[in-house]
Amino acid sequence: MEKVGIIGLGRVGMPSARRFIRMGYHVVGFDRRKEAIEELRSMGVETARNPKEVAQRAKTVIILVLNDQQVIDVVTGPNGVLAGCDSDSRIICMSTINRENLEWIAKRCHEGNVEFIDCPFTGGPARAENGTLTLIAAAPRGLLQVCRPVLEVLGEIVHAGETPGMGQSVKHCNQLLVGTTHAAIMETIAMAKKIGLDPRLVCKVIGEGIVGSDYFRLLSSSVLDSTPSPGGLGQMCKDMDIVINTGRRLKLPLFVATSAYHYFLAAQSLGMEDQEGSQLIKVVERISEPDGSKSGS
Repeated sequence: MEKVGIIGLGRVGMPSARRFIRMGYHVVGFDRRKEAIEELRSMGVETARNPKEVAQRAKTVIILVLNDQQVIDVVTGPNGVLAGCDSDSRIICMSTINRENLEWIAKRCHEGNVEFIDCPFTGGPARAENGTLTLIAAAPRGLLQVCRPVLEVLGEIVHAGETPGMGQSVKHCNQLLVGTTHAAIMETIAMAKKIGLDPRLVCKVIGEGIVGSDYFRLLSSSVLDSTPSPGGLGQMCKDMDIVINTGRRLKLPLFVATSAYHYFLAAQSLGMEDQEGSQLIKVVERISEPDGSKSGS
């Protein structure tokens, strides 16, 4: 069975690694965090010292790090993936980053004769582990066909276009709605509590009604039952920053998205970037307290 490299063993990277292992693939992984490497080793999985070493051992390398700078460093740094690639290597970038940076990375890969797929996704950790992510792939159809068996381990492919960057643009539209929905869910629960309603009843009614969605049900349950969230606050702040950057580039005001973004920015300013997405409720409740004190909920 083919060997697959995974760089970034976080909220989605680790479930993805487990998925590939269950499907019979050999995995070689790398992460900057020692605890992630130790967890991978405890599963009997091969680990590497740096991204270059991952590329030297695996022809297909999947990148699942958090942000733009991490992707740039992982691909083009001194010990980056490109330094370990050869003529039949393939890089699949599943991170969500700014389109202009994705295009710059794709150009560097092209110059190095390394095939590259822009492939952000929508879903979450649970959907990665059961192989039901929606993969937003932008690459020539021939290359996509070659990589299809690997990609379909993680989910269903939607071909966004032939040009790298188009996948990111589709994902940015997706994250605009995710971020504004996320903030609206927090406001809804906060309003229900302020009125004196049972927030579980309110969320049950909404979840079963016309505006109910998988995201609403997952996130509201995460708030009310303290279960894992679909995403973390640091990730959401980063994604909404990308959305706002995209709007600015297009001269599109994005009034609703900008308002939602400030909730996530407030969470980051309070040092909450490593917390679950559901903890945004604390920011909304803190703001709504008459004396500005932090809510005890």
